[in-house]
Order: sequence, then C-alpha cells, then structure tokens
Amino acid sequence: MHTTEHGSAPSSSSSTTPAISHAASSPTLLAWLRSRPLAVTNATYALLYAVDGALLPFLSVFLAYEHGFSASQIGMVLAASSVAGLMAPPILTMLADRHGRAELLFIWVLVASAATLLVFSVVEGYWWLLVVYTAFCLAREPSRPLLDGIFFAAQRRIPALADVSYHRVRIWGTVGYMIPGILLYISLTDDSSLDVLPVIACGLALLGIVVAWFLPTRHVGRTAGSPPSGSGTDQAVRSRSRAGHGGGTSLSEVVRVAGRLLRRPTTVTFLASMFLLQVGQSVYFAFYPLLATDVVGLAPRWLGLVTNVGVIIELAYMAGYGWLVRRLGWRWLMVLGSLAAVARFALLAASPSVAVIVGTQVVHGLVIIGTMVAGRVILDMQAPDEIRHTAQGIYAIVLGGGRMAGAAAGGLVAAASLAAVFWWAAAVGLLAALGMAWALRDEPKPV
Repeated sequence: MHTTEHGSAPSSSSSTTPAISHAASSPTLLAWLRSRPLAVTNATYALLYAVDGALLPFLSVFLAYEHGFSASQIGMVLAASSVAGLMAPPILTMLADRHGRAELLFIWVLVASAATLLVFSVVEGYWWLLVVYTAFCLAREPSRPLLDGIFFAAQRRIPALADVSYHRVRIWGTVGYMIPGILLYISLTDDSSLDVLPVIACGLALLGIVVAWFLPTRHVGRTAGSPPSGSGTDQAVRSRSRAGHGGGTSLSEVVRVAGRLLRRPTTVTFLASMFLLQVGQSVYFAFYPLLATDVVGLAPRWLGLVTNVGVIIELAYMAGYGWLVRRLGWRWLMVLGSLAAVARFALLAASPSVAVIVGTQVVHGLVIIGTMVAGRVILDMQAPDEIRHTAQGIYAIVLGGGRMAGAAAGGLVAAASLAAVFWWAAAVGLLAALGMAWALRDEPKPV
C-alpha cells in the first residue's frame, strides 16, 4: 500500500485494499498471525533467546567436559567469538538503516545461525571449534540489535504496538531462555553427554525463522499510522514516524548522525561504563559454570535449573521494570544494577558454595535489567530516527568488545585461580557503577 510523504495512507482506495480486507477476514493461520503483531513479536523474542538458553549456561562445561578444553582455551574461544560482536552488528544495522530491510536481514542471520550450529555439533578439535563457534557468533550477534531496532521502529509505525514498552516484549526473551534449561534438566542424568546441545539450539533457531517471517513490520507499508508520543513506560515512542520499508537514510547521513551522538561526553561515558560492566558479565557467564561444577561440585545437568532460579526471579524484575524506572529513575536503576553485579562477583569469589551459587541468582534479574534492557532503551531515547538500527549496532559493539576483553583476560586469570577472576570482575564492575552515576546524572529523555 502506498503512503503519503507523511506516512499515512491516502484516502483514495487502491487496488490492494480488497486483498488486504480478504486476508484480514480469512480464517487462515497466515491472516491470524498477521492480525496479532504483539503475539508474533513476543514469540520471536522467546525463540531468539531460547537458542541462548539451550547453549550458553552449559557452553564452558560443554567445551571442558566434551572436548577437554582448559580454562585459558575456553577464554580464547569466547574472546575470539566476541570479535564477531565488534564486526557484524554495526555493518548489518547500518545496512538496515540505509536500505530499510531490517526484517529480511534478521531472517538471514537466523538462517546462518542455524547452519553454523549444525556444523558446530559435528566438528572436533580446538581450532575447528573456535572457528565454527566464531562463525556462529558472527551470524548470531546482529540478531539482537536487529530485532530490538525492528521493535523500536514498529512502535512508531504500528498502532497496536505504540503503547507497548520494551520490557513487555523483552520479558518473553526471558521466558524463552528458561525453557531449554528446564527441559534439559528433566531429560538428562548426572552422567549424560552434553553433545546434543548444539543440535537443540539449531532446532530452536529454525523454528525462530518460521515465526520471524510473520513479524508485523514485514507486512505494512512505510507506516501503519502515527502512534502517540511518549506512551510507553520506557518513553521510547515518539510522534515521528519513519520509513522502514522500501527506503532509508543515506550512508553518509547515518555516519554523520552517529558521529554527532558519539561526540557527547555523557554518551561516551555511558557506553564505556557498559563496556566495563560487560567485561564482568563475560567473566560470570564464562566461568560461573566451571566454578559451580569444578569447585562446588554440581553435576552439569543442574546448571540449567540453577540458572533458571535467577531467570524466574528475573521475570519479577521485568514485570516491575516500569515501577523501578518511575521509582528510581534511569540513573539509579543502572547504578543499582551495576552494584548488584559487583556484589554477586564478590560473593562468588569469597565463598563459593551451593548456597552462594544459588543465592546470588536473586540479583540476576536486576543485573539483566541494567545490562540487557534499560541500557538499550536509554541509547534508543538519545538516538535520532535516522540511526534507529545503527544505535543498537553501536550498543552491540560495546557489548561485544566488553565480552571479548572479559573472556580473553579472564581466561588467563582463571587459569591461575577462579576466585581471582571473580575479584577482578568485581573491581571492573565498581568502576562501571561510578561511570553510570556520572553519565546519567541528567535524567535521559527522548530526543
């Protein structure tokens, strides 16, 4: 359907109107899915993060137990794969802003993710595993910023999503992350092999491709209406609509606007703090499983279930996200999330035990809100419409760089002492909290 230059549909009828009306009234599954943009968006987030839930809680133990990797080798695999977080997201998100085809790019990266996971399930040897897992991350890392950008753009184009805050769709990613861990705990025994994990993750990625095909922004014109400004909890909805399909911003304009954003001292400090926080998080995700199995003595099958204790509590934090933002403001929410991460790292370093391994999951949701939810919204609020996807690509660069630094340096420290690597993560996290307090001293507002 063609639109006017302001993004609204012309009043005259077009040749496509009867087809659209017929599709809307048709009882087919296709019409049913297209008429429920929020349900499809939620399902896409759930399946995207389900792939992570099938692999990430077990990855270090999978490499150590199934392939005999040392702590330093695990650190190098994770560091090399994190290079993908510096390369692919900015390129693909800039292409999304330039050509306005974010949904198609998103589907292609899901296809590439599934293909590399299938290869990962059959290769052997340190170098093969390093190369293939890096290829997987090269395909995988752009998926999150692309999907976030698709949703933020859809808020401005589809009335049904205009009042939906980011945390209300991101919470379905949390639900999706939980499910594989629960099912694996039920199906595995203490002596079971973990070599089935990449195959399960591959299957979930394939299912995600099918659902992503029905994302609502694939089936509208340049805009589907003008959503009201400032209607979501995260205040991300603005009155301007933007072209998401069939057109975009010139590459030179994307670079110019992104450069202007990155010249703000507060933005640079905020991103540097997110980098440091991600360094600590990388240490946690890489070496928490080894601490739980090698030091505390848990069987690998318990990892998914223990992790899900934190994920279940994360659901409560997600549900209360809007209240936390209103009560604390963006600044203190981010500072509190950073300090929660510091406390978790310090407890794991000082007193590794079953009680601490499980008990520190209580703050997991607060940490995730800071590292994975609020940070994205804060940057989106500051980003002009011309770089809606590119801003998420910049955020992915920061997170990928932090993961790379944390995994590489953390692997070297962990080879000597797992306790030392968590003390190091706590120190880095404390610096991140101080940076957040300075960068967000003026409450962020949408541009």
